[in-house]
Amino acid sequence: MIIWLNHPKDLMKSIILLGLFFSQMASADLVYMKEDKESKLVIHQSEDASVTRIINDASSKEWALYPDLTPDGQEVVYVEGPSQNDLHITYKNLSKNLTQRFHSSQKGMILHPKFSRNGRFIFYSAPGSKGKNTVYFFDREAEVTRQGEGLLDYTLDQAKILDESEESFFPRPSSDGSFVVYQRNNMSKKEIVFYDRTENTKRIIAEGMSPALSFDERWIAYTSKSEGNWNIFITDRTSGVTIQVTNDLKDEMAPTFLPDNSVAFASNKTGNFRLYKILKGEWISLIPEDRTSDADFYSPQFSGQTAIKQSLKAPFIGNPRSSFGTIAHQGKVYMAGGHQGAEHTYPPESFTDILIAYDIEANTWTELAPRPVKAHGFQLAAHGNYLYAFGGFAYSADHKPKWKSLTQIDRYDIVNNKWETIGNLLSPRSSNVAVKIEDKIYIAGGWNSTPKFENDLDGIFLDTIEIFDLKTEKIELASYKLPSPVRRALTGMEYEGKIVLVGGLGQGASHFELLSNVTSIDPLTGFAQELSPMPFPTFAPAAEVINNHLYVFGGMFKTGPMAYEYVSHIYDLDLHLSTWSHTGRCLKETKGFSQVFKLDEKTLGVLGGHHYFEGYDLPVSTFETFKPSK
Repeated sequence: MIIWLNHPKDLMKSIILLGLFFSQMASADLVYMKEDKESKLVIHQSEDASVTRIINDASSKEWALYPDLTPDGQEVVYVEGPSQNDLHITYKNLSKNLTQRFHSSQKGMILHPKFSRNGRFIFYSAPGSKGKNTVYFFDREAEVTRQGEGLLDYTLDQAKILDESEESFFPRPSSDGSFVVYQRNNMSKKEIVFYDRTENTKRIIAEGMSPALSFDERWIAYTSKSEGNWNIFITDRTSGVTIQVTNDLKDEMAPTFLPDNSVAFASNKTGNFRLYKILKGEWISLIPEDRTSDADFYSPQFSGQTAIKQSLKAPFIGNPRSSFGTIAHQGKVYMAGGHQGAEHTYPPESFTDILIAYDIEANTWTELAPRPVKAHGFQLAAHGNYLYAFGGFAYSADHKPKWKSLTQIDRYDIVNNKWETIGNLLSPRSSNVAVKIEDKIYIAGGWNSTPKFENDLDGIFLDTIEIFDLKTEKIELASYKLPSPVRRALTGMEYEGKIVLVGGLGQGASHFELLSNVTSIDPLTGFAQELSPMPFPTFAPAAEVINNHLYVFGGMFKTGPMAYEYVSHIYDLDLHLSTWSHTGRCLKETKGFSQVFKLDEKTLGVLGGHHYFEGYDLPVSTFETFKPSK
């Protein structure tokens, strides 16, 4: 189905229908090509268009084409060389003043370099052994390490190839490179191809050229000939719905996306190619008028929110894990239990009882006394010199499937490094949240996974909320219940004295009923209010509030009736304005079942999680930090 959009009313109808754009406009740095009779340049423009700079050496007279930049705006890649048949890839780290060049084993028309948005891989088009261009990729840091630090020039003799039998251009990888959208030249046709590297499957999206992938990885933009001229189209890769964005008498080429999913492109409607974006049907120039000389501007690419600071810390100790309990308390981050195997497989060795602590000031991890039971799918709470672990998901040889939910409440004595079981929940419970508000812990959501009969996979979803009093260490049932839908594998936190629940898996879990709900509950009255729903349903995201913004990290995205993938997106809900935006930033890995916490009042930490990549189905031990600009 194609929906043609040019009139603002048509555009707004489709925005409401399809949820194409977010509620806020996002600013971002911009890189693009400038070409005139004298030179071919790569330009970097600040997010407010007040500052521009030439990235390549303008005095060299070499060609500089097809730039891209990382979401933080600090790394740029483009192709460079004396002629179209003698090009190489140039990488620049703007913050480190670092330049590296990567040369193909044979000279030729190397084109269209593109970062995976986690910055790890560079994809590009280059001549293959059969003489026609095809898509390659390489891990930049791995290549530098392999060939030697401190060099300027590197040889791409071990770059991986997607499909040598194809003539292909314009690779546009996902955030981790697990799938790629590209242009395939097939006889007299040019096709937009979606290639899932994990499943080794391909499908044709449309006839067209020069594809782009939105920051949320849902939309694919491309240019296709319509009524004699080139126009911009967008296809939703999950539903197949296609929108025609432009219907101009001139040509619109080289589409791309901003973080808010608005579309930018080059158009020659004024005679030379200029850069525009479309917002609510209006064409908005991206280049200030005093800079639009008799030159062509082409191939725009955008960063995410550059004021956000992200970094990696040393991985946590022990095996990689997901679904563990985490709490930040008294200058340390505690991490207990977890799942340390492939997803949906639960042999005894996949459960762990390990407890480790990260000293924020010393930047060190220490192993402490293990919890009395090996489990995952539980949360930690802290009060004074104690940590508390509530329930969890554990191995059970007495059931089929061989699992169960626990009732036990375990208390860890921080001073004496000792655990003690001090009581029981009113129901066995796992995959729930435990939210501290003043001197009480509210244990909400989750399920009793213990099989009621042989091969019972559904368990019992719990609508009860239990309240643990930190002063008396007694448990009681709340007078109110969890509002519909009941859910597990959700995330929860405190905000302004309320319990806030994010996402989750709805009842009928074997069918993966993913939820977009963001629910606020008054812990005193039980009054529940639905906040602005997430941009897509998900479960097992990591989420936390800082500076009145709710940030959601990763989770799972549904791409078809029974098709799912982990994502690396970082979304932002402004809790005062009730509006969502994509930050244009991503985690280093696509993953779910991570845990997030406050390292300090300005910085969040994100630990671990479960990850699919290149045939691997395992947890990770990554420790990332995230410092928003707000």
